[in-house]
Amino acid sequence: MLALAEACDFTGGSFKKEYGGRLNKWDERERAELMAQLDAAYFHLYGVSRDDAEYILSTFKGIHTPSGLFPGSVTTEERILELYDEYS
Repeated sequence: MLALAEACDFTGGSFKKEYGGRLNKWDERERAELMAQLDAAYFHLYGVSRDDAEYILSTFKGIHTPSGLFPGSVTTEERILELYDEYS
């Protein structure tokens, strides 16, 4: 990733001392939230109904138990569907 950061002249990262700000620390909670936002947005962009989105999500493993990445013991599936509803 450092080569990409250098190519893009990125200097706003959280590793300022070690890498001159060219890299970011990985934040699992932020990553999970961004992925949920993208999943919900893609369902909308592809015209997937909420019922179909719920069915599609039901076929994935590992997203149906609370992971602690979202507040209130929400599962990844529930968070994606919450965002889907917000985007409607």
